[in-house]
Amino acid sequence: MAGVSDAIRFFFPAAPVGRAASNDVPLYTREDSPIKYRRGARKSGNGNGVESRNGDGPGRMGMTFKTVLASYAPDWILALLLWGVLAILNRSGGHKREFSLTDTSIQHTYAVHERIPPNLLAFISVGIPLIFLVPLSTFMARNSWDIHNSVLGLVMSYTMTGVVTQVVKMSVGRPRPDLIARCLPAAGATDHPVFGLSTIDICTNTNMLVLNDGFKSFPSGHSSLSFAGLGYLSLYLAGKMHLWDRRGHRTRAWFALSPLLGGTMVAISRTEDNRHHWQDVLVGSLLGLFMSWVSYRTYYPRLSHRQCHLPLAPRCDPDPETEDDELDDVETGRGSRREGVRLLSEDEAEEGRVSQEEVAWRRG
Repeated sequence: MAGVSDAIRFFFPAAPVGRAASNDVPLYTREDSPIKYRRGARKSGNGNGVESRNGDGPGRMGMTFKTVLASYAPDWILALLLWGVLAILNRSGGHKREFSLTDTSIQHTYAVHERIPPNLLAFISVGIPLIFLVPLSTFMARNSWDIHNSVLGLVMSYTMTGVVTQVVKMSVGRPRPDLIARCLPAAGATDHPVFGLSTIDICTNTNMLVLNDGFKSFPSGHSSLSFAGLGYLSLYLAGKMHLWDRRGHRTRAWFALSPLLGGTMVAISRTEDNRHHWQDVLVGSLLGLFMSWVSYRTYYPRLSHRQCHLPLAPRCDPDPETEDDELDDVETGRGSRREGVRLLSEDEAEEGRVSQEEVAWRRG
């Protein structure tokens, strides 16, 4: 078991395993918080004057339905609304550019069976990240807030990326590489004799769902959504592994960044299926990565933070007797160097965070 604990501590230096293990779910400590309780607060009775409430222990605030609702109800409502909007946009038409029947870039074969169908894409973008996020936050972090924030961040990343991608698709109206095969122009059809371009009116295909989708090439939705989910997973792993602590970690970097390879393969498959041009998958991938970063930073501190393995503290305190300006300081990090996250002790923060390069240098 010692070898297993050492391996876990190597990849996740802040994981409560081995001699540093604790069976208690970590709570956000209130002992160092600038928030001061008003009337109704009671002393913990431990002799140090630390205030306590609702039996959560000395100076601590546990995760309850009230605290979740007060802090993240708008986020969940927004995520559900975005999910509904995404479902509508996926089956809606949009702008359709004029095209040329002689354009070889849109004369590719229409692939009836995609390498990554929509159901498989949803599993890759959401299912696979959840397979890693939930166990890690449950058994490694052992933090109820981390379980909640990791799932919420993933949902927000996926839905925000999907809506933005579909809105851009419908606005740009770029033809896919297989548009001519979808269009099925009449025999002997030619481009306009004056302007040299054709419109959708030249098409004979009566399946409007397939035809409308032929003008949604830019950007690639598969690329953006896969990187939104797998990119978020990479950021989460990088935070748990303290990848950006300026010490250098080759092995951790491979594990933390490996989900990006999955996103890359999904993006490449879109060119193999003649669904997208290379510009579509490139911009879609960058869009997904950016949205995953925005979502991650909404619920977690920066990766170079000393406590990047912990989620940001809840935004709202359920105690109505606290002051809003003090709560804002905790939420945004102003007025405190702790940036609203639970801090470990100096010994715990430094234990086990030695890079492979440093170990090799010492042995040499």
